[in-house]
Amino acid sequence: MEGSAFVIRQTASSTYLITNSHVVGNSSSVSLKWSDGSQDSATVVANSGASTPQADLALLEVRGVRGRALVLKGSAPSVGADVVAIGAPQGLEFSLTRGVVSSLRDNGQILQIDAPINPGNSGGPILDKSGCVVGMATFKLDNSEGLNFAVSSSLIDAYLSRSIGSSGPSASSGGSPGPSPSPFSSPTSPGQAGPARSQINGPNCWFQESPGSQQLVGSRCQIAGRSVSQGRIEVQLINASGLKRVIYLRPDKGAEVYVGGQRFDGNWQEDQDGDLRVQIEPEVFAFRSPT
Repeated sequence: MEGSAFVIRQTASSTYLITNSHVVGNSSSVSLKWSDGSQDSATVVANSGASTPQADLALLEVRGVRGRALVLKGSAPSVGADVVAIGAPQGLEFSLTRGVVSSLRDNGQILQIDAPINPGNSGGPILDKSGCVVGMATFKLDNSEGLNFAVSSSLIDAYLSRSIGSSGPSASSGGSPGPSPSPFSSPTSPGQAGPARSQINGPNCWFQESPGSQQLVGSRCQIAGRSVSQGRIEVQLINASGLKRVIYLRPDKGAEVYVGGQRFDGNWQEDQDGDLRVQIEPEVFAFRSPT
């Protein structure tokens, strides 16, 4: 069967994708096609069996780091909220459709949406306006129009915790190794401390030693940025432990930070070294501007 999947976690050596159980069936491996046209073989590392719509979940693993992990929304969307569905309806790869959340079913575990869903959409992400995953396209009612359904992000999060465990990367953050003292503190042992920022091979990101601390400790991070729209910049910041922060920097110096499935609002500024400093009172972290 043909369907869709999306990256939900990454480690130093593996990429995990989520899809529907009914897409993989009884297969132990499946073929993946990425947006750049390249292909990979993925191992089915967990399969819930699809005994109910809520259990229609499967987890895939690809060796190496591929794609970009999406962030799970930590709360249910509101009825009437705008959403988009991405998938391969009838084999038309990477198609996008728009709609709204029509209702929340089964105590919010299932989202009813009117964004068109067709065979091939199953396993694709349902995104809200912030770009966070609120659900995964799962099924539609036959002989109907606009009655489409998705498994909620909370069910996906719980499934990942059961399948990989809390010791693995966080489902919501796309890479946290478990609870940390603060979303903005480095959860690993300190690297070379700043401010030795002139060293080419030195740290390129800095985190608090502990919540509320004014001392920032240097670390090495994976940093990527791109323009989104209206002058807003998206930055993906993944530290050495795998903890992922998705950061939006606005022209008005406002900042939105998504980590652990939650949104934090604050401000940002560029310091005299050209590094970017994000302040979410009373927390702070900094990183080199993405090139």
